[in-house]
Amino acid sequence: MSFDKIYDKLLDPNFLWKSYFEISNKKGVNNETLDGFSDEDVKNIINKLKDQSFAFKPFKRIYIENPNGKKRPIGVPGPKDKVVLKAMSKLLVKVFEPEFLNTNHGFRPKKGTHTALESITKWSGTKWFIQGGIDAFFDSIQHHLLICILSKKINDKRFLDLCWKAIKVNYVQFPNVNIEKRNVIDTSQTLSPILANILFHEFDLFMDKLIKDSQDSGQTSKVNPEYKKIHTKISNLRQAFLPSSKSRYKPFSDEKKQNRLNEILALEKLRRKLPSTIKAEGYRIYYVRYADDFLIGINGNEVIAKTVRLKINEFLNSKLSLSLKGSKTKVTSALTSRAYFLGAFTRALTSRTNDQPNRKNSVTKFNRKVRARIPQRYVRCFVPIENIVKKLKEQGICKIYNFRNRQVIPKRKTSWIFLDNEQIIGKYNSIWNGLLNYYSFAYNRAQLNFIQYLLLHSAACTLMDKLRLRSRAKVFKKFGKELVVKKANGEQDKDVKFNYQTTLKRLEQFNTGKKDDKNIGLPYYVFDYAIRTKKPFNAQCSICGTNFNVEMHHKRPLKASKTDNTFNGIKSNLARKQIPLCKKCHSKVHVGSYNGPGIY
Repeated sequence: MSFDKIYDKLLDPNFLWKSYFEISNKKGVNNETLDGFSDEDVKNIINKLKDQSFAFKPFKRIYIENPNGKKRPIGVPGPKDKVVLKAMSKLLVKVFEPEFLNTNHGFRPKKGTHTALESITKWSGTKWFIQGGIDAFFDSIQHHLLICILSKKINDKRFLDLCWKAIKVNYVQFPNVNIEKRNVIDTSQTLSPILANILFHEFDLFMDKLIKDSQDSGQTSKVNPEYKKIHTKISNLRQAFLPSSKSRYKPFSDEKKQNRLNEILALEKLRRKLPSTIKAEGYRIYYVRYADDFLIGINGNEVIAKTVRLKINEFLNSKLSLSLKGSKTKVTSALTSRAYFLGAFTRALTSRTNDQPNRKNSVTKFNRKVRARIPQRYVRCFVPIENIVKKLKEQGICKIYNFRNRQVIPKRKTSWIFLDNEQIIGKYNSIWNGLLNYYSFAYNRAQLNFIQYLLLHSAACTLMDKLRLRSRAKVFKKFGKELVVKKANGEQDKDVKFNYQTTLKRLEQFNTGKKDDKNIGLPYYVFDYAIRTKKPFNAQCSICGTNFNVEMHHKRPLKASKTDNTFNGIKSNLARKQIPLCKKCHSKVHVGSYNGPGIY
């Protein structure tokens, strides 16, 4: 199916207004904001789109430092340009989203990091991982190739020309205000996620072909003859103890019975050391991708894994003009090592006994305790405890002397000492709750207890310095083991405490299907969805009630609001973040001459 009139959708004022409500209020190059955005602005945009004279202003480029010390460029387009970019993004999603494969989990509806990690746990027999990333992806995109891929589905030249303008626009380099040409797509651009998915869809199709070829390679395993031989012998020896076999066997003496039982036990012990199946000629390939990071599982030998890596590198170089990131792309054993993907370690459980505890109340007829049996090479995800501790150190929450021996000391967070007590606890809770929510899938979730200890005692250290107490013990004596602090108004029902978890048992739960629909069904998200999608056009001025020259007034940012953090406070902020005002009343508000009822 081709789309030859997709550009006409951009000329719909209702569609532009919906796009306006879906973008955040950030400043562009000249500190321009969307304050005062009105029907007149929409008409001006549409008129320029009609005669194809619309041009994007240079983007503001800033740099954000990554944990590895390198700086990542971020491009900030002008707010009014973002309305058009958002509208273009929505149209591209409508065109290309049905074509994307299930192995793609980045920037898609009802998909995210948890759905990507959940798919990994369904891989069976995995022996090797290929963890990979694209080197300087947004700096390496070939614009002509991207437009060529877009033209396969879109036959509207006007829309393709607008896409070309968007990806070729210059940027303003800060702090030195120099307008420079660019050959990259800025990572914060509204179009970037969908454009990246469109380009990487070609790579997904290539991997899908490799997966189908592996499925036609034959069986991956066959019965181990040694295992089968011992298993048959055990079965034959057990026949003599079955009630139905009494007529075929002469009665055994107690000594012969015991000798036969000892032989069965010895054979069972030998059988446990052997795999029930051995490798066959076939192999399997598994694949998952999130943005420009991907993970491949191989149920085969190392030669196959390295061959697949070479094929991937060759395809990216020849077809997409991209290259693998050397430091980030490597072949690792799923049995003896681990792969790092989307903030979690993944590895295959290699034993039917060593990776599982004893089952409770699970014994044989002979009162022998048995362990839970799990499939060989079953992939699971783990919390990277050391990585988290290092990040806490970077944030000034702890000191690391020797992590292997757990010589990690919690310390005060100096920059939070001047906050209120409840704000301090809230800050630590935000970190802790984020970790609990994200790592709900972790196989080693219990190890988060160490992180809880560091955060709890760092909070105690911070309160100790703030209140000038002598020790952490004094803090826990004053506020209890959960650090329950009272708010300034003294209301007990609004006490704030650290979210202390008495147990962190294994859940293996993935939060799936809740990424782009914002968990619609919960009251907060239902309200948020209603606010963000309501129609502002033909609205009345909130002060004088007129319908003439109504534009949108942007109140102060949500984070700067003095409203409390309760549900009603958040609801109030969301409902009144953008207020329709006529041009005359809007001018009065900005110059400070308005003295009527509060609109904040």
